[in-house]
Amino acid sequence: MFALLDDSNIAVQATSCYVLEMFCERLEPEGVRPLLDPLVRKLAGMLEATDKRSVQEMTVAALAATAVAAEEEFAPYVVGVASLMSKLMELKDEKSYSLRGRALECMGHVAIAVGKEHFRPYFGPTMQCACEGLTFESTDLHEFAYAAFANLAKVMGEEFAPVLGELVPHLVTVIGQDEG
Repeated sequence: MFALLDDSNIAVQATSCYVLEMFCERLEPEGVRPLLDPLVRKLAGMLEATDKRSVQEMTVAALAATAVAAEEEFAPYVVGVASLMSKLMELKDEKSYSLRGRALECMGHVAIAVGKEHFRPYFGPTMQCACEGLTFESTDLHEFAYAAFANLAKVMGEEFAPVLGELVPHLVTVIGQDEG
């Protein structure tokens, strides 16, 4: 699989990331442990090296699945992965909304994986990005933000409460909309 990640064909790279995502989703920490360091390094390197949105999105999804599989063992990689995701979470071009959403989703999965203590430094910036995403005209980005809110609320517990005053009215409005 690692060899296919280096394939010159963009479709092969993206599909290989998808396969890794599906593979990692079924692993426990002990199963991913021997692959964790080379896998995170490879995916992070791919993300930095490519400008192909399909590969970027699938790479981010594979990183998220890796974090979930590794659980607390992912903690040493949080700083690097959060740095990569923060750049993507700042994207404002409409064509990049899906990638921005994937980065939000990834941060939510990283939070679930490593827990409150390790994720606390990234909670504020992730929440800010998710809330800002709700101001964009993108249903997909909104859905990624809602998923991030759910994961962050689960992990951060009472530390999530200060956001509820702003978030709940928005959610009530969305629930009341009749958009099919």
